[in-house]
Amino acid sequence: MTPTFDQLDTDVLIVGGGLAGLRAAIAAAEGGVSVMVACKRKAGRSGNTLVAEGGIAVSSSGVDPGDSIEQHIEDTLTSGKGLCDPDLTRLLAENSEKEVFGLTRFGVVLGRDKSGDLLRGQPPGHTKRRSVRTETDHLPKNARGQSITLPLLKFAENLGVTFLDRTPVLRLVSRDCAIEGALAMDEEKERYLFIRTKAIIIAAGGAGQMFSHTNNTADITGDSYALALDAGATLRDLEFPQFYPNWGISPFRSTISSVMMGDGAIFRNKDQERFMPRYYPEAKDMATRDQTSLAIFREVQAGRGVEGGVYFDASGVDQEVLEVKYHHLTEAMRRLGLEFGKDPVIVAPVVHHYMGGISVNGHLESGVRGLFAAGEACGGTHGANRLSGNALSECVVFGALSGAAAAEYVKGCEVPHSAGEDSIAAMLPSLVFQEEGPDIADLRREMREINWEKNGIIRTEENLLAGLGAIEKIRDLLQGGKIRKPDHLIRYHELLNMLDTSEAAIRSALIRKESRGAHFREDYPGEDNENWLGNVFVRKTGAGIEAWFEPIPAAVETKASSAPAK
Repeated sequence: MTPTFDQLDTDVLIVGGGLAGLRAAIAAAEGGVSVMVACKRKAGRSGNTLVAEGGIAVSSSGVDPGDSIEQHIEDTLTSGKGLCDPDLTRLLAENSEKEVFGLTRFGVVLGRDKSGDLLRGQPPGHTKRRSVRTETDHLPKNARGQSITLPLLKFAENLGVTFLDRTPVLRLVSRDCAIEGALAMDEEKERYLFIRTKAIIIAAGGAGQMFSHTNNTADITGDSYALALDAGATLRDLEFPQFYPNWGISPFRSTISSVMMGDGAIFRNKDQERFMPRYYPEAKDMATRDQTSLAIFREVQAGRGVEGGVYFDASGVDQEVLEVKYHHLTEAMRRLGLEFGKDPVIVAPVVHHYMGGISVNGHLESGVRGLFAAGEACGGTHGANRLSGNALSECVVFGALSGAAAAEYVKGCEVPHSAGEDSIAAMLPSLVFQEEGPDIADLRREMREINWEKNGIIRTEENLLAGLGAIEKIRDLLQGGKIRKPDHLIRYHELLNMLDTSEAAIRSALIRKESRGAHFREDYPGEDNENWLGNVFVRKTGAGIEAWFEPIPAAVETKASSAPAK
């Protein structure tokens, strides 16, 4: 195949069209520079924001009179089990009120009850009622995030932001550790694009689709992390994927907000026992997501599960609260002839979010000049476990800050050199189309099962090493660039990204020989602050992907809770 190219120019390129990318686009455009957004699917209608429940954490006395920025910081640090970057955590809390309520400037409507008061909630791990949500009753239950993204998309379009839909970015181009552009593909024209740019903001989400059990949308495949690695950036904390315990598996498949635990919902096993107090006597059903997921997994392991999960009992939630705050769920049940809070609902843990990501400083800059990150692409804010609602807050806060920082950065940059076709062609694998080539879809399914079974909720060194070997075998099958037909081309690049991110995550999990937050090692079941209070970092070298551990100063230690008993 002889590749053909078009070249485009922009000051700032944003990879990803979800909430973080859209907020970054607005901030950069308002900073007076040209902005382009490349999205694997359609901007505003893809990524995990699309299926988000809409709960956004905001520290504001207007939401809870007893709340404060310092309390939000303390809750986040405590949940992160000592591994959060305190500067990023403070950035999140200090800017949450401004940016969350600032969404109304773009046309986002916040949800209110019949009295006109903000709908507020207290998810597990938060000590105050600091969760607000958007008005979503007019949207399908699996597309409620459009209540945020579509208004921002329209606002960005009106600012003159250019959107390249169905245009996945395949590779970032850097020279002397500075960004020069990106290689993308126009999926509809099957034509490569070289996008010359002074700065790039990676906002393409996490990596849930690396696992066979996830509630992430199909386009969340670890692109953020693989692109950054390939460009020379460092990743951190990739041993910490967050498992979401409240994924409905019967009678419907949907995320059930953990905010409902603060409204009175509880978990029960097949014997109708309320089991969470047995694992966490103080927190009970308000335990954090990492704790709850592990407890559910233990119940299923012990034979006390139901269809691979447990019962979600909402009978303790006031009926008016169910009807107002969780209207989409009550309606989903009624369409099945059932009543939420009375008829059985079964939930099971799935991969939901990545706490780790690109290592950035307080200006959202990576170690590569001109390369920024926002949203779930970032690592450091959440440490070993993320609190509910902090993800959407991180998207709007870090989206705004990275966009403004990128706009300021490019004003002092020279225009990068144009890339010739020969140099672009040299970036691509030599592809051969032949019928006996490996089936990309089959390899992807195999990789997802490997990650779930070997690098899932419970890990051991034996399983992690087996997973690493299996990942390497899949990569070997892709050597030589043999694929069956041209329309597999994008999936081929995507699978390479997933393999790089998988390897980085497994190598990180192998290094951390303890259990902390979402990382549970059955061969090292205790939390070890003496030896493992620190972060695991990952980078790509000429010899491949390497990971290493760095202890953090004792000054940022926070209290950490132990893992549940077996």
